Amino acid sequence: MTWNALKERFKPGVRRRTGPFVLPAVALEIEPDFVAGARLNATARQVERVAVRELETRALQPLPNRSNFSEEAGLRQAIRSVTDAIGNGTGYVGLLVPDGTARVGILSFETLPDYHAEAEALVRWRMKEVLPYPAEEARLSCQILRNEPGNIEMLAVAARGSVISEYELALEHLNGGPALILPATMALLPLLPDRDEAGQLLIHVCSGWVTTVVVVGNSVRLWRNRDLGRMEPPELAGDVAREAARVLASSRDHLKVEIERVWLCARPPATAELGAELARVLAHLVEPLAPRSELAAALPGTERLLFERFGATFAGLVSNPS
Repeated sequence: MTWNALKERFKPGVRRRTGPFVLPAVALEIEPDFVAGARLNATARQVERVAVRELETRALQPLPNRSNFSEEAGLRQAIRSVTDAIGNGTGYVGLLVPDGTARVGILSFETLPDYHAEAEALVRWRMKEVLPYPAEEARLSCQILRNEPGNIEMLAVAARGSVISEYELALEHLNGGPALILPATMALLPLLPDRDEAGQLLIHVCSGWVTTVVVVGNSVRLWRNRDLGRMEPPELAGDVAREAARVLASSRDHLKVEIERVWLCARPPATAELGAELARVLAHLVEPLAPRSELAAALPGTERLLFERFGATFAGLVSNPS
């Protein structure tokens, strides 16, 4: 699936961008356990540099309704260490934030107002049901998934302005801050193969969170994320499998979607028991969603392992068509 038409991307007020997707020159991902960065080549569609720095436990807690930074000095130090390693670049900066900071809704409308402000107000009103803060404090991003007479489907992503501002301020030294902001799992979607009207389930496990996404054709039909906390591998595998089983059942019973392929992206890579438990509980082949090796052809040898372990989101950015 692609998201090249995703509008605004959490940008505030006058800094909104509604044009087509432009690959950032530098991308940073901030997660509870690590900060990862990459320098991207838009012409060659390759990842040129990668760096990763681990974070102290509880330096970051991705929540949608309050401050995420609990140890800001260490986080900023990790960000600067990563950007020093990959270089600042001179173009756009992209920021991938933890999935837990955002709320995603799949909304249906019979019609939408022609005026942007009226349409945004309607979307904001519909999203308030899933927001743990006043809807007027949300920054919204929207993409039309289907536009037929009497049937409009929209992917809406909301994040609290004060939460996103924390991340923006942490990157303000990079070419004036990020011009592209997305939840991390959104960057993985372009890695899914195009399959007309076939149901696919993506399971993304990262830093104690699991995000599950059902995609049919080129449309997101369901999006869930959950904080699993700190678990040992056997307990983690069981919890992830149970969450994925609930999503699989919901897809079949409520969406009337049969899942044909199941993909797992775990960063850093999970133990073998996670994939095995998922396959057992779901009664499905579970395939790894891994970045293509040719995207790392320009990387120094020492950075290829980092790309394989953490770089799937950067591979998704490079793979998304402009």
